[in-house]
Amino acid sequence: MDILIAGAGTVGYSLARTLSYRHNVTVIDKDQQKLDRLDEDIDILVLKGDVEDPKTYRSLLIDRIDLFIAVTDSDEANLLATLIVEDEVTVSRKIVRLKNDAFLKSHVLHKLSIDHAVFPDITTANKVKALFTFPKANNVKVFHQCRQKLISIRVASPKREGMRIAQLSSQDVQVVGLERQKDFIIPSQDTQIEPHDLLYLFGNVEVIEKLSLELDTTLPTSIRKVVIFGANRLAQKIAKALLEKPLEIKMIEKEMRLCKEADLFLEGKVQVINAAYDDHRLFEEEGIKYADMVIAAGWNDEKNIVKCVEAKEYGIAKVVAINNDKSYYHLMHKMGVVVVRGSKAGAHYAILEKIASSTVVTQRLYCGGTAVLFMRKIYPDSTLIGRKIKAMKGAHIRSMLIRQSALLSLNEAAYWQEADTVVVFGHIDEKEKMEQWIYTL
Repeated sequence: MDILIAGAGTVGYSLARTLSYRHNVTVIDKDQQKLDRLDEDIDILVLKGDVEDPKTYRSLLIDRIDLFIAVTDSDEANLLATLIVEDEVTVSRKIVRLKNDAFLKSHVLHKLSIDHAVFPDITTANKVKALFTFPKANNVKVFHQCRQKLISIRVASPKREGMRIAQLSSQDVQVVGLERQKDFIIPSQDTQIEPHDLLYLFGNVEVIEKLSLELDTTLPTSIRKVVIFGANRLAQKIAKALLEKPLEIKMIEKEMRLCKEADLFLEGKVQVINAAYDDHRLFEEEGIKYADMVIAAGWNDEKNIVKCVEAKEYGIAKVVAINNDKSYYHLMHKMGVVVVRGSKAGAHYAILEKIASSTVVTQRLYCGGTAVLFMRKIYPDSTLIGRKIKAMKGAHIRSMLIRQSALLSLNEAAYWQEADTVVVFGHIDEKEKMEQWIYTL
């Protein structure tokens, strides 16, 4: 496909890197420094210009594009760009990233012929909400290509210690990773489960939920009291999403302006506390130490980490941090914090899901960035249908096929069929090998 991306920030950069593997990508931005970074790191075309200026698009060397993606930091610029680009170039599909979810209820997107709009804050809020469906989960990853989920569970049950991985495996669920003493491994079927192992289970949600009750007998089976540190835009969206659950929610914020905004946005349904201080006294005086879960949702990752550490010191077992800077992702995981990627990472994945093409491969990091998975679905237009399946080999790699809701090894299926989904899990050191294999099936 010929793809044009408006915006060379964090989201634009990550999209260009992913999509350039099999597509012709051009990125527009008026920041020459951002364009230089793209030009040095990725084999794409870059174009300096204002995405809101028609003259910018006249500089393109093509008169037709398959996909236009607007991901600048300005909603107004993104919307205007989708309108202006069509005056200069024929566009087949348009995807836009928006911060203001008021556009969900307006007719603007339809009038601008926008095929898909992505609202990253809502995506992140829903990821946090998913943790309440699986209270024993360390993390939950959802995929648009399949109903299966990737859920991590900490082993905290004497009954399961010493069991072999094979005893947890079936066509409904597979163990696709194991973290033991801070090291990630791809276990064999003969690997024995040890105390405190963090198991990564992929498969049927109902089956994993039942297994979680047996694997972890220490964490509560339900969450009632929640504390959110921060009252910024994202924190407000998280609180609103959690209002659908029977929860007692407290929100802690030092800035009075944000407290007032949050109280208005949440219609007084959440107890918003303006904290004049930012230390351990909060846990005592505001009763935070009695919470079942603490969510640190500030924009500063270092402060989020501090709040999670303080919560752990008070015996709060479930602590969640929003991760805005990917450089802190690994550290958060190592500290036993449940990590939910922030809005920018969420936008990247959400946009890839909207593209829904056989040539677009989903990539997700897990286990604090020490492991990676690739997923590719066989859509009706795929040239793979009917072709022979070639195996993926590697000591630190695990591959499987999802066919009609069953998890199969690649050796159990001879030829690709429509609606098949192939998934490869492995150590991050094997990333290049995995990527090469799945793109060249």
